[in-house]
Amino acid sequence: MLIIDILIFLPSIFLGIIMGGNDAGNTLGVTVGNGIFKMKKMITIAAVVLIIGALLGGRPGLKVSSGIVKVDLPGMVVINISAAMVTLFFLRNGLPISMTQVIVGANVGVGILLKNINTQLLLYIVLGWFSTPVVAFLLGFILQKVLAVVFRGIRNLQVRTYILRIFLWVFTIYGVYSMGANDVGKITGILYQKGYNVYLLLLIGGLSLSAGVILLSKKTIYTLGRELIALDDFTAMVTIATQALTVGLYSLIGLPVSPAHAIVGSLVGVGFSKGTKLQNPKTFNKILFSWLQAPLYGGILSAFMYSIYKLLW
Repeated sequence: MLIIDILIFLPSIFLGIIMGGNDAGNTLGVTVGNGIFKMKKMITIAAVVLIIGALLGGRPGLKVSSGIVKVDLPGMVVINISAAMVTLFFLRNGLPISMTQVIVGANVGVGILLKNINTQLLLYIVLGWFSTPVVAFLLGFILQKVLAVVFRGIRNLQVRTYILRIFLWVFTIYGVYSMGANDVGKITGILYQKGYNVYLLLLIGGLSLSAGVILLSKKTIYTLGRELIALDDFTAMVTIATQALTVGLYSLIGLPVSPAHAIVGSLVGVGFSKGTKLQNPKTFNKILFSWLQAPLYGGILSAFMYSIYKLLW
C-alpha cells in the first residue's frame, strides 16, 4: 500500500517542483532579477517561507482545486503529468507561464471525456484569471501614486533608504508566502478527493515547491526581472507589494490564481503610473500569448493521454 501511495504522489511532486521553478520568476524576478537581493540568499529564504505559506495558508485553495472534476486514479496521474510536460515546454524558453491555467486546462481535458466538470466552479476560477491582472494593474497604479507622495515626505535620505529596504524585504517574503498558500492546492488538490490527510498534502506540496525554487528558478527570475520594465528600488518595492497583496487576497478566499498574471499586471500598472514604457514589448507579448496557449495545450494533451489510456486498458 505504501508503494502505491508513493507512486500516486510522484506526479504531484514532479508538478510541484516544476511549479516552484516557474512561479519563482513571478515572485522573485522583480527584486532578485534587478540585483536588489542576492540570488542564492533569497532562494534559500524563499525555500523555507514557501513551506510555511503552504502549511498555514493553503487549506482553502486545496479544497477549491479538488472540486473542478471528479476523476479516477489514472485521470489524476494524466492531469499532473500533462500539466508538468506543458510547463516544461514553456520553461525551456524562460517564460513564466500561468500554471494555474495549465492545470485547470488539464483538468478540463480529462473532465470533458468523463463528462464530469463542475462548470460553476470552473467559471469562478476563469473569472479569477481575468480579474487578477486587472486588480494588480489598478492596485499597482494607485500604490505607486500614493507611496511616491509618502516617501517624498521623508526628507532624510538615509531614513528613506532604510525604510525602503525594510519594505522590500517584508513584501518579498510575503509574496513568497502567498505563492506557497495559493500554489499548494493546485499541486495536491486533486489528491484531496482520495481522502489523504490535509496537512500531509500541504507539506508535500510545500516541499515540492521549495525544491523547484532551488533547482529550476534562475532562468524565469531573470526573464521578468530584466526584460520587461527597468525598475529602481522604490518601483520594485511597489511592484512586489502589489503582486503579494493581490495573490494574498485571492488566497484568503481559496481561489487559485496565477502569480504570473499578478506580477505582469503589477509591472504594467506601476510603469503606466510613472509613464514608463515596456522595455521589451516582444517578451511581454510572448508572455501574454503563452497565457492563451497554456490551458489549451494542457487540455489537449491530457485528453489525448487519457484517451490513449482508455484505448489500451
